Amino acid sequence: MPCHIPATSASSRRKPPSLSRKPPVIAAKLDLSKPGERAAHDLLRRYSTGRWPLWRVLGVKRAGKTLYVAIEWRRSIESDRYALAELSLTQEAVHFPPMPDAAAALAALAKAGRMSARTNPR
Repeated sequence: MPCHIPATSASSRRKPPSLSRKPPVIAAKLDLSKPGERAAHDLLRRYSTGRWPLWRVLGVKRAGKTLYVAIEWRRSIESDRYALAELSLTQEAVHFPPMPDAAAALAALAKAGRMSARTNPR
């Protein structure tokens, strides 16, 4: 006869949650009524979500008319796995120079935001 006493500990057969880390904090505001910003938003969402995402977003920063995104390519060879994607907010254009590792991509993200703020004052 089965016992109906609740377990005091979790079963060892349970799988851990699929999202073991918190998602990155997005620190960029976009005006989706503008076609260029809407296109950048759609591209970023399409590449980083879904069943087989192309990118894992490490960080996002907006500087003027450019959206900088530190990314990890999900399906790539090991040497070109990280990049700093530059999405234009005025036209449909993407540029992503490769980075050696995640720390370099995040450092380039921080540097790109500071340099653009100096060259493009609001």
